[in-house]
Amino acid sequence: MSFSRYFTGFYVSIAVLFQRAIGRILNRSAKNINITAKLLPDYFERKYLLSVKDLTQKPITVEKPETIWQFWDNPAGRATPKIVNASLRTVEKFKGNFEHKILDNSTVGSYSDLPGYVFDRLKSGQMRYAHFADLLRLNLLKNHGGVWMDATVYMTDFIPERITNQDFFVFLTGKLTSFPYSFIQNCFIRAKIGAFLCEAWYMMCVEYWKNEARRCTYFQHQLMFKTLVLKNPTARELFAKMPHLSEDETHQLTGNRLIKRFDAEKWENIRNASFFQKTRYMIKKRKVADVADYPGTFFSKLCYMDENND
Repeated sequence: MSFSRYFTGFYVSIAVLFQRAIGRILNRSAKNINITAKLLPDYFERKYLLSVKDLTQKPITVEKPETIWQFWDNPAGRATPKIVNASLRTVEKFKGNFEHKILDNSTVGSYSDLPGYVFDRLKSGQMRYAHFADLLRLNLLKNHGGVWMDATVYMTDFIPERITNQDFFVFLTGKLTSFPYSFIQNCFIRAKIGAFLCEAWYMMCVEYWKNEARRCTYFQHQLMFKTLVLKNPTARELFAKMPHLSEDETHQLTGNRLIKRFDAEKWENIRNASFFQKTRYMIKKRKVADVADYPGTFFSKLCYMDENND
């Protein structure tokens, strides 16, 4: 590891801890001043933006039918959390003209061509599953196109045409996030085959893991995209044409909102705000949440709502 890489990683870790600390004391506007938002894009520009300097926009093509891609693989001895099962059911319900494929470790090789070193990093523990999924989603979309959704995306309607018509689309961070410096959210990505933004983003990310054995920060995937669209002329132009929509309408149940007492009127407003809501299966102390621990909440209601056709 080079000195500059070591220094950057150390500095980012301190910056993130500092940001979290002051965020508890100051208001949300103060959180937007985050040193990580400047430091890491500078590093990625120096080290990895060159990997896409010769990439050009390819013809856009579409596989028919297109696919909604998801990934879920249970650790040994663990059952799929109920909120994940419920979320997967909603995708099947609202998939529309898309095919719905839920991949796991046994099937991912049939659809992706991730380099062997990615799996080596994962098996050795150098890469977390979250960062493996970051690479997987871009690889699938680059090769096949379609839509990526995290397994905790709870759909309430069909994907709007204003999004499916786009060659590439992601939501931008909004006011509800605790980490505005991440720039975008990646739980939902729409990309057609040949989309420059998807392929260039993938190339930068996979080059990073080819050369580095540990993450810089949890949000490095998002910050690589930020680097790309701010520093690469083609990416900047395409990003400017993409609809810039906030993630806020899709994150009405983030944080502790998911375990607030269920309110039918509020739920109706939430489900009308967007075609999906981002949920989570770990609520407190990074433990898988049990429905019995949160009776009468949005969390427990959503776990069974679609099952009961409510």
